[in-house]
Amino acid sequence: MNTPAPPLDGPRLSRAFVHAGILHFAKLSLGTRSAVFDALASSGGADDLATLLDTPREDWPAACQALAQLAPQFRGPLGRLLADLKLQLHEWFALALCGENESSYLLNLAVAELQSPGAVRPGLHLVAALGEPLFGTNLPPLALPNHRLVRAGILEVTGEGPMPTRSLSIAPELWALLCGDTSAWQHTSPLPVTDAVLPESYCDQLPSLAGMLRGGITRHVVLRGSRGAGLEAAARLATAVGRPPLQMEAATWARNPALAPACRYAGWMPVLTLDLGPGERHTLPATPALAVPMLIVTGRDGAVEGPLLTEIDLPPLSPQERHAAWRAALAANDAGLAEADLGREFADHALLDGPTVHTLAERVRLDAQVRREAPGLAHLRRARAGFGSERLRQLAQPVTREVGPDALVLPDELVERFGALVARCRQREKLRDGLGASLAEPAPGVRALFAGDSGAGKTLAASRLATLLGAPLFRVDLSAVMNKYIGESEKNLGRLLDEAAALDVLLLIDEADSLFGRRGEGKETGERYANMLTNFLLTRIEQHPGIVVLTTNTRGRIDAAFTRRFDTIIEFPPPGVAERLRIWQSHLGQRSPDAALCRHLASYCTLPGGHIRNAVLQAAALDPAAPDDGDATRPIAPEQLVAALIEEYRKIGRTPPPQLMHARSSA
Repeated sequence: MNTPAPPLDGPRLSRAFVHAGILHFAKLSLGTRSAVFDALASSGGADDLATLLDTPREDWPAACQALAQLAPQFRGPLGRLLADLKLQLHEWFALALCGENESSYLLNLAVAELQSPGAVRPGLHLVAALGEPLFGTNLPPLALPNHRLVRAGILEVTGEGPMPTRSLSIAPELWALLCGDTSAWQHTSPLPVTDAVLPESYCDQLPSLAGMLRGGITRHVVLRGSRGAGLEAAARLATAVGRPPLQMEAATWARNPALAPACRYAGWMPVLTLDLGPGERHTLPATPALAVPMLIVTGRDGAVEGPLLTEIDLPPLSPQERHAAWRAALAANDAGLAEADLGREFADHALLDGPTVHTLAERVRLDAQVRREAPGLAHLRRARAGFGSERLRQLAQPVTREVGPDALVLPDELVERFGALVARCRQREKLRDGLGASLAEPAPGVRALFAGDSGAGKTLAASRLATLLGAPLFRVDLSAVMNKYIGESEKNLGRLLDEAAALDVLLLIDEADSLFGRRGEGKETGERYANMLTNFLLTRIEQHPGIVVLTTNTRGRIDAAFTRRFDTIIEFPPPGVAERLRIWQSHLGQRSPDAALCRHLASYCTLPGGHIRNAVLQAAALDPAAPDDGDATRPIAPEQLVAALIEEYRKIGRTPPPQLMHARSSA
């Protein structure tokens, strides 16, 4: 019985091929060889080639003839490359020379002796000089920049000056890959497939999309939606195609042409993440020598252009799909959690995608385990508070305060309107169920405008709303969003809203009149751009599926044309006597000096809640009777409270009421 021959070792043959070729060239051109070439010869390269090919030692023509016959039989990445590009013997030698030069120090020294001093990589003049005596043909320097090895991103021409003085090189990682090392490269990472639930409409498309990619009907698939869902969708699609997904930023792919052949010969499916702003366009790099299927994960904005491109919009999970996602994720961690049907309660709590649900379920389990409690909404709120906000924090700051029912003091007529806003937010996903066709569009967002003087409680009301909804609150930093470069502000705003939608956080945009103020006639370039920016933001907020609260000190500064765009407008009037008394009581708590004094201050001091807060804190800091023995119930000294309040009047340039000055002298 005949034993099958072992597969040919392309990398080993390439190494021996280069060593023997360099030694043969040195023998022909140098006459007397230096010690470097003697050391290279003693390393066994030439002998290894003769042994592998079963040809006479130092019979270079016989070796070349044998290599030409064996090359089509190579397997593995190197063999596929030789076949794809139909490389001739002299082209294979140039490729292998560049690759082995990255791994063999003796070869470095030999190459350095064959060309000008200081050149550590093969020069184009050396590559051309090697071709004629070794193969009877060569690669002229002027032909190399347009050679298919260079166009395919496998070899790179580097350096300045005339072409013969430039060098030819290969990325060390790519040569290692062609020799069998398929480890992920720097700035890339394997993309795992999880059990996260994806929209059923996308899962139904997976088989046909995979078939289109395998058959070359499409080469690029753009997945639009939240980053987490997009990456999971890409991982599923790559797996269905039969290629391991490799994630990287689009900029990494663009600046490293060697990644295209690396993905082709390692079998990877490149998954590019891309941030685009409105009106921005990303053109995928062409690879005329080698075609690589690719997946691109991006948001809703911008355009992606490339050959054979298919775009997929990933819809949000339906309530039923989100419920199933929570049940599956909770059951994976603890079967008892699924039996408790927390999934439905959690699903109604926030509009999250499947991968986010999958990750939060583990955090809920761990938090409950550490606290030795049964998992519930409190654990979900804590898990959401710090999850996935890294990118969002670049443009907004988290507001972590939880506001209880007694902390927000509102007039009776506002309490009802605020309650209606809370109900609107809680029912936003189901609000359109059963309504007419004109209201059938899937846009469950809520937009509220809070108007009132500084300190009237607008930010506190937003914190109370977030507390009631159990949602993280992020305050938008307009200085970080707005940019002097045209187009950057729109990009920042788009990215901000995309990140907020993915995490279903509540956004608070302070001083909205700076964006929604009365528009000019647009005669100046700056005015026209400001008007376009305002229109863009309004359109994006209308399409945003989350909750956005905007505040302004004066409603009159908001362009009347914008008011219809808000679902709710709540004006916070200056607090009356009853509200001010409740504010004083809420702030002072157990340290209230005297009920009569609180009524007196509420009657005559018309400052809003923000100033009352400042006065109470200042009085507590300066009170000589401040507790230092752990007793937190000692009343604040009345004279300190009155003095702090007078200081608040001084800060805003107003004269304290006479009754307050009388209270000071009495104290």
